[in-house]
Amino acid sequence: MIGDRELSIARLKIQGTILEMSDERPLETLEAVYYPSQVPSSPESLTLLGFLFDRVHFPAVYLPPAGSLDLKELDKEIRRIAAFNFNDVESIQLLNCMVLAGKMEYISDFCVFDEKPAGLPAIDEMAPHVANALEQMIFGPPPENFIPTQIGMNTKGLPGGDERIAYVAFPGWSQYPANALIYAAKNQLPLINDDPRFPVPGLPGNAKNNAKVLATILTIESVKLVLPKIRALTPEQLREFRSETAELVKPFRLAMLRMAKDLNAAITSEMTLNEVQEHAKFLVETSVYPELKELEKIVHDPGKPWYRRAVDLARSAPEVITSFSAMPKNLALAILLGRIAGVLADVRDEQKDKEHKLGRTGLHFLLKLKQQ
Repeated sequence: MIGDRELSIARLKIQGTILEMSDERPLETLEAVYYPSQVPSSPESLTLLGFLFDRVHFPAVYLPPAGSLDLKELDKEIRRIAAFNFNDVESIQLLNCMVLAGKMEYISDFCVFDEKPAGLPAIDEMAPHVANALEQMIFGPPPENFIPTQIGMNTKGLPGGDERIAYVAFPGWSQYPANALIYAAKNQLPLINDDPRFPVPGLPGNAKNNAKVLATILTIESVKLVLPKIRALTPEQLREFRSETAELVKPFRLAMLRMAKDLNAAITSEMTLNEVQEHAKFLVETSVYPELKELEKIVHDPGKPWYRRAVDLARSAPEVITSFSAMPKNLALAILLGRIAGVLADVRDEQKDKEHKLGRTGLHFLLKLKQQ
């Protein structure tokens, strides 16, 4: 099959490039490449990506920077095109890109698009070959004498002040995942696919001794513990959540990296990704889950120290208040405030101790996720 031959050539060329590259990104920065389409396929998908990763790459996709579009006119144009009810994949993907272009103000901190407004973004030279193999995986081998054709880059101008930057551009439906696959392999980044119906051709890459890939797998499995059903956030809400949890994310990332050492020791180079994920799931269920439940008890348990102090305060307040008639009111109030201040000081000390425990484990981030 032509697709098998071209995919083999792509594997060799990409493998050679990978061996020449080094990863200079900080280990605690979790990044990934989005695979199935040019932008997240749904609000739920965007929310999950925002929960999981510091940065998500969309190779060869250009969306204009925040503040460069007329958002009211953009909305009109989106509604105009949507009214035609086109159901072809290219039209749907165009609308998705246009909608997300209007939300760059809220997502540009973690969604990484092509930054070159002059001309069109470039795809890897091997992308058409991998795209051909991908299409054959979906549709089967072509008939005899069939000449395959592929859609390259799509582009559309958008309402804005500067036509040099007010547009969207993205690879065609099969060339985008092909290019994303190559980009992920060359940059040694995890490839994220949230559409199980979309095939992923095998290209070079190994989870063994790759701390970032292992930490990513562990992060996903850990988040599954607290997000069995995800509630989609708007881009605005997602930005607020990421801002609120920014200080919690780093210790969580470091906790996953520490656990990656244990996962790495449990796997072999020959294991498939599914086998690695099974090991990661076991490690999370036996290490993260018990500690997470213990942390939940620390946060939510109305244990004796908190409960007893509240009762003591409730008992002391009436005693002081009933003495108002027997002593100057200002003195009675001072005693009452003094007792309240003493209890609150104890509570603050205990709260700091709890927060220290939560921060030390790195799992407080998971508790914040669970509240969403």
